[in-house]
Amino acid sequence: MTAKPGDTIRNSYMDFLKGIAIITVIVGHSLSGIRRMDLLFNIIYSFHMPLLFFVSAYIEEQGRGKYAVQEGRMLIKRMSGLLLPYLSWTVIYTAVSGYGDNGLWFFPVLFGLKIMHSLYWVICRKSGKDTIFADILILGGLEIVCALLACLTRQPYLINMLSYAIPYFFAVLLVKHETIQKLVNSEWLTAGAILAYVMIFPYFSFYDTRWITQVVRVGLSLCIIVVCCRRIDSKCGREGNRLYSVLCVCGENSLAIYVLHGFLIDYKMYFDMIDSAFIAGILSVALACAVAAVCIIIAKIIGISSWWRRILFGR
Repeated sequence: MTAKPGDTIRNSYMDFLKGIAIITVIVGHSLSGIRRMDLLFNIIYSFHMPLLFFVSAYIEEQGRGKYAVQEGRMLIKRMSGLLLPYLSWTVIYTAVSGYGDNGLWFFPVLFGLKIMHSLYWVICRKSGKDTIFADILILGGLEIVCALLACLTRQPYLINMLSYAIPYFFAVLLVKHETIQKLVNSEWLTAGAILAYVMIFPYFSFYDTRWITQVVRVGLSLCIIVVCCRRIDSKCGREGNRLYSVLCVCGENSLAIYVLHGFLIDYKMYFDMIDSAFIAGILSVALACAVAAVCIIIAKIIGISSWWRRILFGR
């Protein structure tokens, strides 16, 4: 894996990963509360949001050169692309359902990571140090800041989620170092990550909110990310793969799918009527793909107006 600052060429594999993540987000929401679907639910919740955080940080790091000495410009652009849709959809959700939460926490948390990313660039530039040890110190400092903010603000949930997202942001910062890249590209490490996931997973449950379980969750998702890193620079004829192309389209429209799918029909109740967990799982994935397709169509219709596209989707 190579996350080279200044490389602004669009990486379709990032869209592919975002496509997988957003489809699993929909599946996870549809299975929430259905206890006999715990296996699939826990698999999804062990990695889906962390993968989105990782991909976002990776893409940002690739464009690092474009914002050199202009980190403020990046933040203004991200504020328009994340906070404007966040405010718009909060108003819409409040008007439609009477409350504005509904999963929109993702926007301010992701913007918080953008702030941290710009701070990281500034610190590296000012100190002239860009080493693994320096990155570890910066990570520790950011986590301490998050802990203090959680105590001082009235938004401990958002701050805690930001703290939870930092390891995936940190993973992107580490892989730019040649030593870490060699480790990540090692087949032994990939095999070890898969084995670690298989061994740790039985002790994970998203319904368990204890801190040790959340630490396990971070470990599981990092194992998934290590496996994903092995494929980032590999072509493998993916361009001719229809499924790959479809997931790329989902990834390109992941924000629109994320905010729109909550307005579509809630079919979770019907999974309770299906005796077979296997059939329910397959059906949930198929319906998630159909929902994603409908969301993309709606987003394209809305996007005919550049003003509405800017207000609702930040672009």
